[in-house]
Amino acid sequence: MKTTLDPRHLKRVNLLKALYSRKFADTQLPPLSPTEKKMFTAIVKKLPEIHALIDKHTLKFDSEKMSHLDLAILEIGVYEMMHEQDTPDKVIVDECIELAKEYAGDNSPKFINGILGKLISHD
Repeated sequence: MKTTLDPRHLKRVNLLKALYSRKFADTQLPPLSPTEKKMFTAIVKKLPEIHALIDKHTLKFDSEKMSHLDLAILEIGVYEMMHEQDTPDKVIVDECIELAKEYAGDNSPKFINGILGKLISHD
């Protein structure tokens, strides 16, 4: 991430907010651009596949027991690694770590790095 004003970073922040908010009943999604809506819809459609990959690379517990923020960040990262071929995996991991530092708990960056790192090494 170059700056917090980077359009790719802002897109991921908006996706994080939307994915996180959908985990709670009676919560409206934040406004998304057409590009963000398209990616959000694609991520949601692929959630079973994304969660299966996350669960395959966790040691202690599965995606259903994770922090909602950590899971939303991982959903973005795994989706991008699977479907956004123009972005290198290392860049995606770095972006997810930055999101975790900015929005999630103290242990989240290390946790997210570990799971996404395992996913990269098993490709």
